[in-house]
Amino acid sequence: MPETSPPRVTKQTPARRSLTDSSAFFVMVTGHIESGRYQSSIDNLYCRYSFSSGPDWEITHGVDSGLSQIARRSHDGIRSGNEIVWNFPVDISFKATNAYGWPRLALSICGLDALGRDVVRGYGGLLCPPSPGRYVKYVTTYVPVSATRCQQFMNWVAGTFPEFYDSKFVTQGEGRAVTR
Repeated sequence: MPETSPPRVTKQTPARRSLTDSSAFFVMVTGHIESGRYQSSIDNLYCRYSFSSGPDWEITHGVDSGLSQIARRSHDGIRSGNEIVWNFPVDISFKATNAYGWPRLALSICGLDALGRDVVRGYGGLLCPPSPGRYVKYVTTYVPVSATRCQQFMNWVAGTFPEFYDSKFVTQGEGRAVTR
């Protein structure tokens, strides 16, 4: 009688779906960051942007971050004196198989203080529009502040104002409860 060996069991892991499946969809974001309005005498500002998205999203074209030129207030009589114009182009394409983690744009507005140091003047976040079309979006920016007057004074003396470790923090939900 022939000897039989026990059946060999191999563990098979399901193959991860490739983003080349026919179920993938594309999202293209094309436009520009035009300008910013500031009521105070802040000048010499530049804009930094970055995109954040979920784990299933892949960038197929373009870059996920950029840095504009330093711009000054316009005093041309056409625009208001509190507007700073960047006209900073944005062009990126994503591919995904589900909508979880829809792309968001994180903005950081930075500038130079009186001593020439880089200082964050505002953070803002924007969900990319989920339907096709032409949009004009306004982003309200904010700046984190120290918790006490003493810390604010020490920050002013040292020139080290509060800022987020990761500028994409404004587009994420985790840890936002500790900010105010």
